[in-house]
Amino acid sequence: MGAQTGPRVSPALFVVLLLLAVWDGRFIWDTTVDVSGRRFFCLFDDAMISMAYARNLVEGHGLNWARQGAPVEGFTHPLWTFLMIPVNASGLPLALRSLPIQLFSLACLLLNVVLVHRLVGNHFSFGNARSGLPAALLTAFYYPLNYWALFGMETGLQAVLTTASVLLALDIVLAGRDRHLPLLLLGAAAYLLRMDMLLMVGVVQLFVLFFSFRGGRRPGPAERRHWLLGAALFAAAALGYSVFRGLYFHDLLPNTYYLKLTGVPLDVRVLRGAACLKDTLVAHLGVLLPVAAGTGYVLARGERRRRRRWLLPAALFLVYCAYSAWVGGDAWEQDEGVMANRFLAFVFPLVFVLGNGLLNRGLDSLARRRPGLSTGALPRAILAAALTAVTAIALLAANSIWPFAHSGERWRDLVLDRPPTLVAGHQWIFNQTRLLERIALPGAVVATVWAGIPAYLTDWKMVDILGYNDIVIARESSAAFLDRKNYRKFQPGHVKWDYKHVLEVHHPDAFLQLWETDLGMERQILRPRGYRRINGFWVRLGSDRVDYTASAAPASATAL
Repeated sequence: MGAQTGPRVSPALFVVLLLLAVWDGRFIWDTTVDVSGRRFFCLFDDAMISMAYARNLVEGHGLNWARQGAPVEGFTHPLWTFLMIPVNASGLPLALRSLPIQLFSLACLLLNVVLVHRLVGNHFSFGNARSGLPAALLTAFYYPLNYWALFGMETGLQAVLTTASVLLALDIVLAGRDRHLPLLLLGAAAYLLRMDMLLMVGVVQLFVLFFSFRGGRRPGPAERRHWLLGAALFAAAALGYSVFRGLYFHDLLPNTYYLKLTGVPLDVRVLRGAACLKDTLVAHLGVLLPVAAGTGYVLARGERRRRRRWLLPAALFLVYCAYSAWVGGDAWEQDEGVMANRFLAFVFPLVFVLGNGLLNRGLDSLARRRPGLSTGALPRAILAAALTAVTAIALLAANSIWPFAHSGERWRDLVLDRPPTLVAGHQWIFNQTRLLERIALPGAVVATVWAGIPAYLTDWKMVDILGYNDIVIARESSAAFLDRKNYRKFQPGHVKWDYKHVLEVHHPDAFLQLWETDLGMERQILRPRGYRRINGFWVRLGSDRVDYTASAAPASATAL
């Protein structure tokens, strides 16, 4: 039996998309920072690292964050970084260059809502119960997905590639359609976007290959040819970038792999990852519990052929839950932070798809048992009201507002009543960067902890204290003492630093920031090497790239 086809478009879906576009536009404006009375569009600091790579390449420094030394692959999303190159070659002022990236993410979010709606309509509709609006609405206003995507991370594009891959895979398995070539091309794009998207590609391909040979069905010659062609193109893309990485960066893996997955006890990393995952799951229990119970029931009791559709979304969500725990979670998981990290936010729409499918299945079963519910105007109105109420409750639960809320303030995020998390931090680092620009001249060697915004705004040569862009620090052991008793102190990417290496190898002219230090350590390490604290910053005396007479002068306008 072929897959059922639901409505492709509807006025209600257009309303959801319009509301999302308006909401996203306001969110983007709320992420801007004030620079001398002007609005500066700014991405999440990790995304600004990639923007710095793109800007430096355009300006002739190569694909190099530091503007000095050999290039280091300090980013985890090659395709996303390469998409930033034309933006930085466009000639737009620095204050506006982040906006096209945010608008592209907005487009990805809108497209993902359409794909979720279509996925439910095509494969999770039953009888006359065919609405995909609940899943579309939950996806549209799922705050963590919007947060990471609109702040300039690759999360929105990840969601599009994942949802589209599930849709094509179910088209192949349930409807017998030849979608192998586009599915593998999506897989190649996903791998180039992030190496860990190989998990998604692998799960999807295992699902397709396993069920394509079940029930006596054999793919035809055209399907086999398209799969082989797609597999060859995927291999060429993966191998091609690996060759580029080896030739350009002289490494087998991104530098961030060594930084985050080596030099830390495995049990510490996994314990911290599992604890963060538990916090995320508890915050979403209002959605996860009913969806897990319903999906489990369908898989255990449903008709064998019809239950296949439930396996793939559930498997992908569980795989990325395990992956998030394995890597130790994200660096930004905290009580006041966003309740789904970057490794999970993009797969949560699949949970909403499963929930919508269960709702449609239940409504179809109810309509069959009580035919009068689908004919009279009053019963239909009651069902519509009940569906609306369930969707509203699910929206609150998905955004950790009710009933398993960690904070009574999360509703303010959903209604945009306060600036997004970390905007205040971005404003602070902008201000600090401009203050140091009064002292450290263009071309000065500046060491920093925040690696994205300062590198993008200035013409300094950069030193990364935390090792994202330093192959020596990234391969060292954790500088912080970590064991099973204090595993919660592990913050991926923020536990390695080596001031001896920084000082002896890079000789910074100034420090924009220090990490994990105190006044005693500063005096013991920095003062004997000729550093003095001027205007709030540690600078090296005698450097010809430090203007000691300009400490009170207005900030440089080069960053604007």
